[in-house]
Amino acid sequence: MAIGDTAAAAGLPLVSGTVAANTIDTEENRTRDFIGQIMLNNPKKITVAPTAPASPSVGDVWIKQV
Repeated sequence: MAIGDTAAAAGLPLVSGTVAANTIDTEENRTRDFIGQIMLNNPKKITVAPTAPASPSVGDVWIKQV
């Protein structure tokens, strides 16, 4: 796949090759907003305990307390 095809398929706007260099911070922040939306919509649970969680979900993190 060409660069940008996955983003376009997901409905994300692409950055044109003619964006002025002094506005690149806007494009960078827009990208971070997309990442933030994904993180907020797909929260992960982090557990610190000596035993594994009883019903973990895919993507949850368990840190064994020693």
